[in-house]
Amino acid sequence: MKIILFGTGCELCREIAGNIEEAIKTVDFQVEFEKTSDISKMLSYGIKSTPSVVINNQIVSISKPLSSDEMIILINERNSSEYPA
Repeated sequence: MKIILFGTGCELCREIAGNIEEAIKTVDFQVEFEKTSDISKMLSYGIKSTPSVVINNQIVSISKPLSSDEMIILINERNSSEYPA
């Protein structure tokens, strides 16, 4: 599984990054986590605002604060076979 956080380093971006890192610690499978401010990569997903979270190439959040509990749910949902990597 791969999670990408698109952000500029703002306070909300840092908060979400921390929540993602905390959520990753609770799951029992490997998760790759990337933080980036790469505009061209962001635009390739059709994202025009940050922070935004992508899991396995699917946008799961745009400009929304996500708690670690919400991230755990999103991670576990997308670990199923319904959401291929």
